[in-house]
Amino acid sequence: MKKSRYRLQPVLDVREQAKQDAAHRLADARQALADAEAELARRMAAVDACRARQAEADAKLLAALRSGSSAQALLAHRTFLADLREEEARLRAAVEQQQAAIQRAEDAVEAALQGLIEASKEVQAIEKHKENWRAARKSDEERRENKANDEFGTARHGRR
Repeated sequence: MKKSRYRLQPVLDVREQAKQDAAHRLADARQALADAEAELARRMAAVDACRARQAEADAKLLAALRSGSSAQALLAHRTFLADLREEEARLRAAVEQQQAAIQRAEDAVEAALQGLIEASKEVQAIEKHKENWRAARKSDEERRENKANDEFGTARHGRR
């Protein structure tokens, strides 16, 4: 007797490929999230460095005031401090933009995870169907075998 082939195997293959694609999308989304978090850390470090430069400039300004520097030097220090504060504001805005990018990346990870879960459920449904199909085939085969054995036994008993 010939071995029968599962009719929905092409569907199962497509679903398994979709599951693999969803897993790749999830991995890519997680990598993008990690990259975004690393960029946020870099931007926050830049803000901290700017603050440190401001503190250093403040200390130099105070030292210049105490030493009786010229008005020109004091004006240059104040202008430099103002520029540092503007740079800090720009860097803080960049940090906020990166936090928004992280939120989008987290949303993308969640969507990719949901896609993987859905693809897994579809594969499981087809695999369950295939398992039931195999069980039915095995049951049919056993029933045919038992029927053949019964007929053989009846024929043998009839000859005696």
